[in-house]
Amino acid sequence: MILDKTLDVVCRYCLECYVCHNQPDNKDKCVKTSVQCEEEQDTCMTHIEWRAPDFWTPRSEKIHYVHKSCNSSSYCASRQREVGIACMRDWYRDWQCYECCQGDRCNFYVTLGVSGLLPSFVLLVTSVAVVLASWRR
Repeated sequence: MILDKTLDVVCRYCLECYVCHNQPDNKDKCVKTSVQCEEEQDTCMTHIEWRAPDFWTPRSEKIHYVHKSCNSSSYCASRQREVGIACMRDWYRDWQCYECCQGDRCNFYVTLGVSGLLPSFVLLVTSVAVVLASWRR
């Protein structure tokens, strides 16, 4: 009975992370399955890949692979350094990225690409052009 209480106290402060492996998107299993990490695992890690699948697809289409897990902050940081410039998120080439965070279930969201930045940039440029045009009158 005393041993059970001790284990409960130790794990009460353990981090909780979402976990999944080889999922094609950040839905279903990747946002519905979480685990309590081991005591030495202080980081939620997300590994995102953009590559051709292991099966045949027309036009050699690429898809995302999402992996989420518990890890140590030092391991996650070393994976980020190792990948380095390969984390480009270009649609036309294979890439992989690691995201690290500390906090219960902090790895809910993932960055699959940068496609959302183009509309924001176009809106910004258009807004500036309109302001400048009205200012010159």
